[in-house]
Amino acid sequence: MTSNILGKKTLRLDVYLYYIRIFKSRSIATKFVSTNRLRISGKITQKPHKMISIGDVLTITINDNIKIFKVLDIPNRRGPYSEALNFYEDITPIESIPKKESFKPDIKFVERVGRPTKRERRQTDRLMGRD
Repeated sequence: MTSNILGKKTLRLDVYLYYIRIFKSRSIATKFVSTNRLRISGKITQKPHKMISIGDVLTITINDNIKIFKVLDIPNRRGPYSEALNFYEDITPIESIPKKESFKPDIKFVERVGRPTKRERRQTDRLMGRD
């Protein structure tokens, strides 16, 4: 999968994303690249077979979050996560990283659970027009 074009070490884009553990499988990486949500050095690409090399900047949009990665090296295999961190640098600006806020839904639950009382059944019957 790795080739050496004009002295530059290159690798297919979908394989690279799979090797650095951005995606769980190569087929998922291929489908993602085909959806126009990935840029290589500012240019949109739809081709998973596009060759990338050291120094390329990948801009990825996943779940409305933008991630920017710089290719530091080309991996030879899909290794553990700790090893995959050596092949890219996350250069996403800090202000664009969403902060997880504590979300407290304003939902009022019923105090009592179980069968409705006779009064509640009558109210339901009136509401449904079953008088």
